[in-house]
Amino acid sequence: MSYTSVEDALRTLLQAVTGYSTANVTEGDYRILGTGQTKAMVLQPGAFRRTNSAPGIQITDWTANIELFIPFKDEISTVASDIRTERAAIIAQLDAYPTLNRTSGVLMGAIESGDEPEVWAVGSRRWWRQLMRVTIKEQSLVATSE
Repeated sequence: MSYTSVEDALRTLLQAVTGYSTANVTEGDYRILGTGQTKAMVLQPGAFRRTNSAPGIQITDWTANIELFIPFKDEISTVASDIRTERAAIIAQLDAYPTLNRTSGVLMGAIESGDEPEVWAVGSRRWWRQLMRVTIKEQSLVATSE
């Protein structure tokens, strides 16, 4: 297994959240923010940690960063309400699929933390961006040579 396979599984689950699809969930492509979307998510790789649980068995804790983007409308209270709603839907989706929909080798995947929302400007548009960190624990078999 690899980070790519767990991020792909995560992306597929996020695209199934109401209002999201391949049109507004990307892996590392910020150009999506200039396409007129009313909300978007950009996935980025984060830190990782590996440990050996036994000879030939590797446990990797992958961190995937979800950047949630909600455009400013008229009032900051409206944007704050929107980001609460979207964040809750994303958390509920991942809570319902703790092994990323039975992805091979995934022991557990969950949002573990998030930063405070911040303002982002892209061209003439302003967005509220919230970074959420997902930790995905994966077990894999490693061929040894000794």
